[in-house]
Formats: sequence, structure tokens, C-alpha cells
Amino acid sequence: MAARATMPLAVLLISSVSVAYAASGTENWPGAKPLRFEAGSAAGGVIDLVPRVLSNYLSPSIGVPVIVEDRPGAGGNIAAGFVAKATPDGHTLLVTGSNQVVNPTLLPNPGFDYERDLAPVSMVLSVKLLLVAAPSFPAKSITDLIQIARQKPKSVSIAIGPIGTPNHLGAEMLAQYGGIDLTFVPYDGIALAIPDLMAGRVNLAVGAMSTFLPQVRSGALKALAVVSAQRSTFAPDIPTSAEAGLPEMRFDGWICIMTTGGTPAPIIARLDAAIAKVLTLPEVRAAFAKQGIDIFYMNAQQLGPFLHAEAARFSSLLKHSRVVKPPQ
Repeated sequence: MAARATMPLAVLLISSVSVAYAASGTENWPGAKPLRFEAGSAAGGVIDLVPRVLSNYLSPSIGVPVIVEDRPGAGGNIAAGFVAKATPDGHTLLVTGSNQVVNPTLLPNPGFDYERDLAPVSMVLSVKLLLVAAPSFPAKSITDLIQIARQKPKSVSIAIGPIGTPNHLGAEMLAQYGGIDLTFVPYDGIALAIPDLMAGRVNLAVGAMSTFLPQVRSGALKALAVVSAQRSTFAPDIPTSAEAGLPEMRFDGWICIMTTGGTPAPIIARLDAAIAKVLTLPEVRAAFAKQGIDIFYMNAQQLGPFLHAEAARFSSLLKHSRVVKPPQ
């Protein structure tokens, strides 16, 4: 089944600082130019949502406008490369997820060095993933799905986002740990697969709860499982993959903020503090909770080791990938 080639143009969102606030004595960010969030995904996904929520509150906090720009493609490397090559002054930030820990393995020569050219700032969010099915797909559980897929290999299709995203990694987990041969259908962003899922042109997808839960609640899609060891507080009625006998199939997605390597530590610390403060605001927490997203904060010193541990966790999964073979 052919994937759609939709590639939305970059979408800009500018939050202007009010004259009244500027007059209150707030210092501008290290410079007066705008702060730029570069999101490595298409519009409509969690990576796109996060900076759009944060930007509304960061702008008055740091005293400059905030721009959000979507740069999907190349498994997140387009956005990462843009930030890696930016001036290391704290004005250019990367919003990323699992791409940050799998791309050095999958794409070892992107034109920059992930370790050297990107620096941790903050971990901000965690979101549980849903395995969903088209309403016409006969399975009502992962057990049903595995039985159907084993009867006829490659007959069941699953939408995936760019290689290395949670959507792709969740699909890999289902295929590998379920022992089934699925047909992977790539999209520039998993949200772009929703029309095809609803119409039955693709059977399955793994995606953030914020992306799929509204369609599940409306009956437009079926939820087969939460891809986790624990049920979600946002959807306690949906069973987990562990309950279906696949305890290895667990992956809580996360979103972190990086900046350009070589950015002075005091600037990173100030930016991290501003983000941490925004994450404590009740209106921000409520905005993310409404989308089924949990606050999951780490500072820059904690984020670095976490990223190294995640890279090790996914190395075996990628080594046995059915759609991509990392260099040996």
C-alpha cells in the first residue's frame, strides 16, 4: 500500500511580547532576536503541540517573541541539523523525542554530530502510546490481531511515522515481540494517517494518546491497547500490552528540548529554569492533561544520562528492525 506523500509547509506561530510587559523591566533573552523552536515533525503531532503550548508562556518570561517552526523529514534530522548548525546563543531550540537517541545509529552521517552539536536543555513531557485499529479491522485485542497476522503474513498493515519516532518504534515492538510480519506504511507524521485509518486503507497505528484518543472516543477508531506496563489515568478502560501477554511491548513516549552544542552553560541553565517554571503553571498542566500528556521534567544534567540509557535500550530493537538495517 503506497504512503501518502503529503509534506505540509512549515507553519509559523509567533507570540508577541506585549508592550506593557516589556516595560515592566523584564530582560530580553541573551539577545533581542526571537527564540525559535524547531519541531522535527509534521503539524498535528505531540512534538508540534508542545512548543505551541510553551511558547505562549515563555515569550513574556524571557522577553522576546517565540517562533515555532515545523521541519519534518529525514527522521527528524532536518530540524536537528538546523539547530546543530545554528549560532550557539540560546535562541534556537530543538523539540524532539526518540529521534534524539536512535538517529545516531540509524543515520550515522547526518552532516553533524549529535553528541557534539546538540546540548540537553530540559525533559518536559511523557505520553503513553495507543495501538489503534481501523473500525473495519476485525481484531478487538492484540491477541486477535496476532492471530490474524500469523494466518497471513504481511496481510496486516500498520502506519508508521518517520523512522525512529515512537510511532515506528511501537510498530517494531508489535512486530518483533508479537512474532508477526506486518506491512509498514510510512507517513511524514502519524497524524497524517488518521484519514486512511478511519477509511480502512491502513489497518493499524501506534501513536500518542493525544493524537488518537479523540478518534477512539468518537468511535472513528478502535483502541486495542495502551503500549505500557500500566494503564493510563486518562483512559483507564483501555487494557495494556502487558495485560495481553506482551510485557516487552512498553514505551512511554517523551519530548525533550535541546539546543546548539557549545551554548554557554549559564544560558542553558536560564533557559531550563524558564521552561521548568512554565511547566508548573496550572493552565499549562491542564492544557497538556486535556491531551492525555503528563509533565515529565528533568534538568539538563539529568537529561544527558537519560538519553544515553534510552539509546542503549533501543539498540537491540533497531538491530532486529524489519524495515531498516542499521550499519554494522
